[in-house]
Amino acid sequence: MKTLDRRHLLLNWLYPTRCGLCGLLDDAPICHTCLADFRDVHRTARLDVDRHLILYHYSGRAGQAVRRLKYSRATVLAGPMAERLAVGFERDFAGEVDAIVPVPLHWTRRFMRGFNQSELLCFQLPSDLVRPRLLRRVRATKPQSSLDPAARLVSLADAFRADSWVAGKTILLVDDVVTSGSTASECSRALRAAGAKSVSMLAFAGSP
Repeated sequence: MKTLDRRHLLLNWLYPTRCGLCGLLDDAPICHTCLADFRDVHRTARLDVDRHLILYHYSGRAGQAVRRLKYSRATVLAGPMAERLAVGFERDFAGEVDAIVPVPLHWTRRFMRGFNQSELLCFQLPSDLVRPRLLRRVRATKPQSSLDPAARLVSLADAFRADSWVAGKTILLVDDVVTSGSTASECSRALRAAGAKSVSMLAFAGSP
């Protein structure tokens, strides 16, 4: 047996793989029991976009996955979450968009977190379409989860700026979670102000 294989077996024995949500031993980052708790979304908040697909209800294990990825930096969850977004993309948007744009973070928050979770969720989408630089967050805002819907709209006003490349293009926004829809709507407004032909949204989770 090769030395590297022995080390791999030893590490697996010392640190066995666990589900990133329930903590039980499992070969996958999200075990089948937790995946079974992901609830499909049937209704969502009204969004100022042309089309939208939100995969799961922001509750139970799906909501936990979003929060652990974002706040606990459990990036091991990004892979299986991205795979499910890719399935939704192939079903609803493949061949219909000119660019995929992850919802941006302000550089200060990205620096503190170490990553943009929305960009991580794009890893299984067509790499030639993913264009993070087409939309920038030009103004830092308070965490939206701490604000009521009306305050979110005020906080996000003019917080985003789109590149002129989007003029005449069909854009797909990608985000981890949609709750009030304020962020999605403001991103859409910025893209349309730069001339985007249409703007759609794909998100992992959302609130009804």
